[in-house]
Amino acid sequence: MYRSVNPFDNSLIKEYPLDAFPDLKKSVTAQQQWDKLSVTERGMQLRKVADKLAQSKNEYAKLITLEMGKPLRESLYELDKTLSTFDYFIEFAPKHLESIVIPSNASNSFVSFEPLGVLFSVMPWNFPFWQVFRFAIPSLLAGNVTVLKHAPSVPGCAEAIAKLFSESDIPEHLLLNYYLTNEDAANVIAADEIAGVSFTGSDATGSIIASLAGKHIKKSVIELGGNDPFIVMDDADLGITIAGAIKSRSINSGQSCNAAKRFIVDEKIYDVFVELLTNQVLSLRVGNPLDESTQVGPLARKDLAEKVKKQIELSVSQGAVKYQNELAGLESGNFVSPCVLTNVKPAVCAFEEELFGPVWSVIKSKNIDESISLANQSQYGLGASIWTANSNRALPLIPSIQAGNVFVNDIVKSDARLPFGGVKKSGFGRELSEFGLKEFVNIKTVYIH
Repeated sequence: MYRSVNPFDNSLIKEYPLDAFPDLKKSVTAQQQWDKLSVTERGMQLRKVADKLAQSKNEYAKLITLEMGKPLRESLYELDKTLSTFDYFIEFAPKHLESIVIPSNASNSFVSFEPLGVLFSVMPWNFPFWQVFRFAIPSLLAGNVTVLKHAPSVPGCAEAIAKLFSESDIPEHLLLNYYLTNEDAANVIAADEIAGVSFTGSDATGSIIASLAGKHIKKSVIELGGNDPFIVMDDADLGITIAGAIKSRSINSGQSCNAAKRFIVDEKIYDVFVELLTNQVLSLRVGNPLDESTQVGPLARKDLAEKVKKQIELSVSQGAVKYQNELAGLESGNFVSPCVLTNVKPAVCAFEEELFGPVWSVIKSKNIDESISLANQSQYGLGASIWTANSNRALPLIPSIQAGNVFVNDIVKSDARLPFGGVKKSGFGRELSEFGLKEFVNIKTVYIH
């Protein structure tokens, strides 16, 4: 049983019974027909889905907020970002997927990009529309179709996404949602009809998914967690930098894999940074995510909130210093009061682990060399940001940072035009851009003598 529960008060919204094992032959037949269309024709069909999404955007935004707790304006932003991704790929996929002529000893030789077939997507709860579509849009345009297993805590969003496809005037069965057990999901990966797997979520589950995909020789893209460093150099504009620190960590109530989590600050400005940061963090408005004034809503599930609270207390027991307000009147929800932890060092929980909530862990650094060293002392390597008044100082540092994304004077964020993914335990493969579009294609060499 999948259960939709409102994280604001833990009231039950709806229960969804488990599905039987998918009839994957429906997806195979759909893919064979879909493959006959040109990339431009596929784009024309997907435009109908985008238009339907846009028409009901406010309804879907409320659903996201009710089901996983992010402030309503952030749910609207998630949907706007999804719509812009439709725009990007519908415009540029035909060019990106054109065959490339490569001169050789042949009279004609070229590389073509052809679909792999039916893909299995296992998606997370924290961006329940965006994560599905950032995978599905390019995959579908490349000629694939997908079977979706969404997170068990957002079954309403999964149902809504599936209806977007089934109720649009497009070929049927391009995206089919199923409420599956983990055992059935493993059997889907093993099925001969499945050509590839995309997973976004925790590194523990990602390891299992990647192992199953590898066992059955299936192409996979795995996007996992992050413990992103936010490196503050001694010349940083603190007004801009603090604003970035607040935005990066408070988005989604701190539940973003690419959010800044470890704030590594040069000792020359450490005290001022901590004072400014703490004042703003403790002023954040926490409450009902449907209220326009709310800046931080509840975490998506009670167990997730309890885990973050335990990580905070463990960090304090290991020497960290906590700055945090008490919350009143919100006891029925999955709330974690925004928190600043200082005196965070290697071996402290807040340094070593990903805290998936509104927690700013601040680390003092002697100089930029130590900052880079501290940044790389992580099992993760998703994103990193550098903050400095002179971006030229940051450029030579970038090759030393072990991350899939490095941003200078801006927060790490995904963009349809740029590849997104990580290294180390943050996963492998890329989503978005031309690189993500070509993850699930057969890069076929054609040689004609």
